[in-house]
Amino acid sequence: MALHVASSRSGPAESAAGGEATRPRPAANAPSVSQGDPQNSTGAQLIRLEGELRRCVSRDELWRHLANEPIALLPFGQALVFDGAPGGRWRVAAVSGLASVNRDAPLVRWYENMVSALCRPAPDAPDVRAVRTFDAHAYADPADPCSADAVLTFLMWVPLADVNQTPHAGWLLARDQPWEEAHLRLAARLGGAYAHGLSAIAGRAKPAAGLRRHRPKLVLSLVALAAVLAFVRVPLTTLAPVEVTPQDPFVVTAALPAVVERILVAPGAQVAAGTPLVQLVDTQLRSDFEVAMQKVEVARAKVLRLQQAAVSDPTAKRELAVALSEESVATAERDYARAMLAKAILRAPQDGVALYGDPRDWLGRPVAVGEAIMRVADPNRVQYQLKVPVSDAVNLQEGASVRVFLDAAPLDPLDADIVRIAYRAEADAAGVSSYNVLARVNDPTATPERLGLRGTARVYGEPVSLFYYLLRRPITALRQWTGV
Repeated sequence: MALHVASSRSGPAESAAGGEATRPRPAANAPSVSQGDPQNSTGAQLIRLEGELRRCVSRDELWRHLANEPIALLPFGQALVFDGAPGGRWRVAAVSGLASVNRDAPLVRWYENMVSALCRPAPDAPDVRAVRTFDAHAYADPADPCSADAVLTFLMWVPLADVNQTPHAGWLLARDQPWEEAHLRLAARLGGAYAHGLSAIAGRAKPAAGLRRHRPKLVLSLVALAAVLAFVRVPLTTLAPVEVTPQDPFVVTAALPAVVERILVAPGAQVAAGTPLVQLVDTQLRSDFEVAMQKVEVARAKVLRLQQAAVSDPTAKRELAVALSEESVATAERDYARAMLAKAILRAPQDGVALYGDPRDWLGRPVAVGEAIMRVADPNRVQYQLKVPVSDAVNLQEGASVRVFLDAAPLDPLDADIVRIAYRAEADAAGVSSYNVLARVNDPTATPERLGLRGTARVYGEPVSLFYYLLRRPITALRQWTGV
């Protein structure tokens, strides 16, 4: 943003800021007090400015008003508002004629360095709340190019501080002619008005007077409430997702390494004991069985021939024992091939429901020995599987109460008891570590829910104080962060 110091000739502002201000500057010899119409008098203008600054609701709005509007009373060429503190670094907050301040402008840095040097504490320094006039070269850096090109060298510093306060803001006015005593008095009056407006804006963020007056009572009430909460005992609870799962299902596994040819039952179908469930590819097994059958026939034919020849031939009688052994071996191989061929069809070991995913996922899929393909479960024997996250795990114990709210019947909760708790947490597909908890309904006459239903379960832990119950998560986070 450009910063410009109006003058009768080009000065450092034009070369440093690269732009022109939008607000015109009155002539240097303009009278400070107008004559004639009372509406244009100094008093009327002062009243107008003080009325306008009361409508400023923010610090930035007040600073823009201070940088631009007092031109009607004080004949300055450039006005700047600073934020800072005595003895510290002062920064330009507003410039007359500009909507925002460019921190990279050389003239802005030149003014900031000069004001910081002006307000630097010294043994013989005047009162920090007093209005001061000075020459720019007295505090400017001689090596700075802006010092040599400066035109508005007659400056007036107006600290902005309310009664008995240290100034944390200031108003700098620059022009090309010396300031008069009347200007100083008028600037001090305006500075006091704007300082009071700044205090009013800052005071809006403070609590109301009634709240400040009753603050001790409020603190005592909060302490008493915390003490009461510390003695009220409530059960420590947590929520966890739940699913209805079968109780002690039979897992159908592959008995030999093979490829799944097809699934013979639909998902969720009712099956009876002995019902074929899975057909494995049995081409090699069937071929081995047929070969073994032929070997048995060959061995039996040989035994029959030797039995007939053994009546008159002693040699055949000796070979008959070997042939009988060969027949036994061939029979054993046939029985083994028949058993392996029977294993190519997986059957249901009991009555129940076939539980598995999409049948198309298994077509042509190779399976190893013992790999689970599906489960056969009794729909009348169900349990509830909870996934309790590690961050929410309370002191889980067997026999603890659980209330299950299924999504299919949220208004009919079920009461259950924990029967098993995993000793370690396992990460799920989403990467969340959870404890696997199993619960069962404690009412044997209750109607079992349908397998696969989901919902939310509330787990009840040991009783704790209501204070700990409400602040358990912040306390846990604080201990994890501090290690205490």
